[in-house]
Amino acid sequence: GVAIALVLRATRTRPPAHPPDAATPVAAASAAAAAPNGPELYANYCAACHGDTGDGNGPAARFLYPRPRNFRDAKFRLVSSVNRVPCDDDLMRVIERGMPGSAMFPFAHLPEPERRTLVAHVRHLTRTGVEQRLRQGAEELGDVVDAVELARDVDLVAKPGAAIEPPSVWPDVATESAAHGRALYLKQCAACHGETGKGDGVQDQRDDDGTPTRPRDYTRGIFKGGRDRAQLYARIVLGMPGTPMPSSSNFQPDEIADLIYYIQSLSPPDAQAAVEHKRSRLVARALGNSMPDEIPDAAWDSAEPVPIVVSPLWWRAFEDFDLRVQAVHDASSIAIRLSWRDPTCDQRSVRPQDFKDMVAVQLFAGEREPFLGMGASGGSVDVWVWEADRQADLVAYADVDTAYPNMAVDLYPFEQPADGPRAHATERQPKQFLTAWAVGNLRSDPERRGAASALQAKGFGSLSMRPRPSQSVTSAGHWSDGRWTVVLRRPLAPPDGSGIRLAPGDKVSIAFAVWDGSAGDRNGQKLVSIWHDLVVE
Repeated sequence: GVAIALVLRATRTRPPAHPPDAATPVAAASAAAAAPNGPELYANYCAACHGDTGDGNGPAARFLYPRPRNFRDAKFRLVSSVNRVPCDDDLMRVIERGMPGSAMFPFAHLPEPERRTLVAHVRHLTRTGVEQRLRQGAEELGDVVDAVELARDVDLVAKPGAAIEPPSVWPDVATESAAHGRALYLKQCAACHGETGKGDGVQDQRDDDGTPTRPRDYTRGIFKGGRDRAQLYARIVLGMPGTPMPSSSNFQPDEIADLIYYIQSLSPPDAQAAVEHKRSRLVARALGNSMPDEIPDAAWDSAEPVPIVVSPLWWRAFEDFDLRVQAVHDASSIAIRLSWRDPTCDQRSVRPQDFKDMVAVQLFAGEREPFLGMGASGGSVDVWVWEADRQADLVAYADVDTAYPNMAVDLYPFEQPADGPRAHATERQPKQFLTAWAVGNLRSDPERRGAASALQAKGFGSLSMRPRPSQSVTSAGHWSDGRWTVVLRRPLAPPDGSGIRLAPGDKVSIAFAVWDGSAGDRNGQKLVSIWHDLVVE
């Protein structure tokens, strides 16, 4: 099946006829009662990856690299306190920015009170894990656990110390400072990060828990904690706990400033912005006329292409996909055009070692966006998928014939005559011998045409194909000059009532996934975006 880590949320922009007065005590009390608490927020946004107890073993964790943080171990990578325990601002920064270079995406769209509530709950999970570990150790030694001493010992492990102080004055001449920094870099950093900063030094490295890791490629400008000076200062002075990145507290502040200027000089200033997920606004322009089956380029001219950042859930070295998205509608149907860079056209996936190019869009209708992976039990997720190997002009059996020229087909029952030793007689095969096709599995139907599919899910691991009458998504895909251009189209209001109903004036949250077949992407191994806003004009 296709595992997709995306969600879209549909909300109406039209206000209620008589909005409540938020200033009244009744309205304020009602809003406070409706505000989710820490466990609720954590269950909705975090538990699928980090686990219900914060142990890093949620159901999605096996699809992610680097793996989700185990909060119970109290080992956080991005810290700014002298005892290398994150302060609340450190945790808040990760929730707001995410961690570029990992599958931790930003949640800056959440209201600030909810973000702070999540920080407090993560802190609670960490202290609970440390306390249980210390209590278990004492009990194994036969010691009587003293509550006061236990709380003190937990503080030693999980309570942040004073914040480090970056230089208050930085060198004025960045170029000269960077030259000094290069000498320090070659002495202290080049063994791992390489002489040119491409991360091509010592490759056989592991985190404290044994997970393989590799040095950061500074030339790409992707820094988990950000490329601003204060954050780079903290990384150099304190290192990254639990990883091979050591602390360099032996440097003087002016030396660290020189080193930071050099590291920053290895990538352009806008490099970080190119990989950071920022929520964008995509407008589906209203066309004056009905859209023909093949939408002409002129119709797309009114829709501004919006750049969308995607990054891999299973991290790898990859080039910028330059994904750009447009949308139009004619009050009857909506069309979304996606264009992205892909040097290889992967349309054949017959052999086990071959994988196809794909792209997907998802929608979710509800009051609150669920987990960024196939929705939640309380809300059904719509999924639109396009697969390169299902293009209408491809003949699947010819692909198999080419890949396996000596293949033979057994016909059941055996007395049925074949047209030759390599006859492809699927259309004459009794369905009882082709069980998936017999029970109506559309993915196994050799007579099915079209490269698009409509799916649905109600939580992680529940993705399923909609029945044949509900397959209302159509597509057109074209690869040329190293780029795919794919148009996904669907009625605004599906005629059979399956799927999310849209209408002019709606505001919809939208997210995307891209699979690169030549990189071995398949199922949950893919590149995904965060939420973006789609306005149906």
